[in-house]
Amino acid sequence: MTVDEAIRDLGESPDGVLPVDAMNWALQHWDKAGPRFIELMERYADGDDRSDDTGDALFFILHMMGEMQETRAFPGLCRLVRDSEAIDWILGDATTVTLNQILISTFDGDPAPLKTVIEDAAADQFVREAAFEALAWHCRMGAISNEEMRAYLLHLHEHMQPQGENVVWLGWVNAVSSLGYADLAPQAERLVDEYFLHVMDVDDFRDDLRQTLDDPDRMARFTANHVGPFVDAVGTLSTWHGFSEEYREQLARGDGPDDGFDDLDDPLVPRGWPSITFGEPAVNPTRDVGRNDPCPCGSGKKYKKCCLAKEAD
Repeated sequence: MTVDEAIRDLGESPDGVLPVDAMNWALQHWDKAGPRFIELMERYADGDDRSDDTGDALFFILHMMGEMQETRAFPGLCRLVRDSEAIDWILGDATTVTLNQILISTFDGDPAPLKTVIEDAAADQFVREAAFEALAWHCRMGAISNEEMRAYLLHLHEHMQPQGENVVWLGWVNAVSSLGYADLAPQAERLVDEYFLHVMDVDDFRDDLRQTLDDPDRMARFTANHVGPFVDAVGTLSTWHGFSEEYREQLARGDGPDDGFDDLDDPLVPRGWPSITFGEPAVNPTRDVGRNDPCPCGSGKKYKKCCLAKEAD
């Protein structure tokens, strides 16, 4: 196989089929595939190649870049994700599932591109939140000092506009709780109280902060929110419903998922994630659901981009 053939197979993979052979070849020949993949991504980011096949190939390529910790891709990736239309075509709802992990894994040590994503009012709000999660992770890992991170959070609190229900501000709040910055709790609680009571209340924030402070490693909230490096592209994607035999049978029957919130067989979900059955006794299904957990409606989306988003509306 050549790099060109791998790119072709990635881009032309039938719906519901994981291009395992092409992915494994690329991962095993990263010295050849990696630079070409970076070039392809940057051409897409620059608008020089916006073909459907290239966009489809980049879905797999971005995940492989994460597995390979391809730091050379990081500046171009941060430029790409700021384009809402481009990243929606490439990742779709996977933006809320794996983008933060890909950003964490490809991080090249320079926080400036992540900060640019966070502060870009034109970028998708969930992309901006993912960048916030990546920045907070690398602060915890020591790539960014706590002093720098605190100063940056205070700068954003004073200057980033608008201060409203944009999800990027939940990234701000979660950074405070995940990093254990008790000194910034008053500002975080004000944001929660004024804008995000449909998501969490002040007691929820305090519980999150306490969970971090009670953890000697200060990793509790990162673990709870599924924030960490991306590993094993083939292994991870093979668990998603969209690459399962069941999903391919759905497509063959003509009853594959649409793009609405109410579909119970959304492809962007690992098989085995919990769902609920309608008609069960009335309960509050979101009472103990984290924002990054699978939505209890069974859509396969994360809660924050499914029922939680509809509640905000």
